[in-house]
Amino acid sequence: MKKLFLLPILLLSITAKAEMVWKPESISYELKQAHKLLGIGLMLELNQSLSPGEYGWKQSRLDVPESWASAQLEMREGTIYITVGTEEYYVNPTNKGALSFAILNGGNKTDAQLLEIWTKYAKGT
Repeated sequence: MKKLFLLPILLLSITAKAEMVWKPESISYELKQAHKLLGIGLMLELNQSLSPGEYGWKQSRLDVPESWASAQLEMREGTIYITVGTEEYYVNPTNKGALSFAILNGGNKTDAQLLEIWTKYAKGT
């Protein structure tokens, strides 16, 4: 009986670790003002085109510190790099889920909290 109970849990955990759809050739990205009317908040907006019958994310918004307004964005070998001064951060299919969860978990974040999250999940490759 225990084995039958554990099988669905095992299958679910394997499925949860499956790699997300990430098609670099169809991803656009830009830094945008999160709240245009208030003029506060900055986010990295990712948009991905999917083929008919393909399922996955089409748009993702990741909050970034407001000090990143002049950051340089670049896609290299399927990874989006964000260069802020001498620091470099990245987003790709291996860290996007954890990064997004950490940013969204617990509500709005201060710039210091966002920088800490980005440093933990998206600095260095």
